Amino acid sequence: MASNTLKDMNSLHVTEKISDCKASLTKPCVGKMNGKSEDKPLPNSASLDSSDPKVAEAEKPEPEKAVVEVEYIDSENLDNVDDADAVLKSVLAGLESKDWISVCDALNNVRRLSIFHKEAMLHMLEKVIPLVVKSLKNPRSAVCKTACMTSADIFSAYNNHITDLLEPLLTQLLLKSSQDKRFVCEAAEKALTAMTKYVSPTLLLPKLQPCLKNRNPRIRAKASLCFSRSVPRLVIQVQLLFFPYISHKGTACYVKIPTIPCAVIHIPGR
Repeated sequence: MASNTLKDMNSLHVTEKISDCKASLTKPCVGKMNGKSEDKPLPNSASLDSSDPKVAEAEKPEPEKAVVEVEYIDSENLDNVDDADAVLKSVLAGLESKDWISVCDALNNVRRLSIFHKEAMLHMLEKVIPLVVKSLKNPRSAVCKTACMTSADIFSAYNNHITDLLEPLLTQLLLKSSQDKRFVCEAAEKALTAMTKYVSPTLLLPKLQPCLKNRNPRIRAKASLCFSRSVPRLVIQVQLLFFPYISHKGTACYVKIPTIPCAVIHIPGR
């Protein structure tokens, strides 16, 4: 009888130990953070339920981002607009759009109007050119390059009609032509070349003179190139406009331009 009682006592102790071990397995883990003990509950299996919309949304793969490519069309390859009146009414809203693709489309429409309907858009230049300048300041390179191409077409179409609006456009083109982004720089240089080709030098040179004293050496260099390209065109107008101001010294001819103080242009080989 005593031996049976001893066996029962031993089995009871073993059962208690096993139950303690099982209880410890289900007990939350207790750790120390910053010297304080904190209970860290095990993750709830319900939170990982795939039927939960939040979990399902997190498990969805991210959609592929659409790649938008902007086509840069040369002026000679631009097509005419289908409805000039409708485009004239919508072009300003397109230039003011926050969607950069819409801005590029509007800039290309300005190019088309300049080429095919320049008389119809003439009265809108005071509103169009400031928005083109705004596009030149856009940090997105595609918008900036399209605005440079638009500037070139505006110079080609409107010549001297934009001299009163030229200064902010000129400043931005000089800035962009001195940037490190090559394809933007090239487009800006083409626009400056068109400016010196189509805008009268008698009107352009006074606009360029302040740029020759700009603090930025790159802008001064680009302005000097524009100045040197514009001067040869001035020779054609010298005999008619500045004949009283011509002074001969040896084989060279010096032309003093009254509209540009302290400016003397040397014309070699007269």
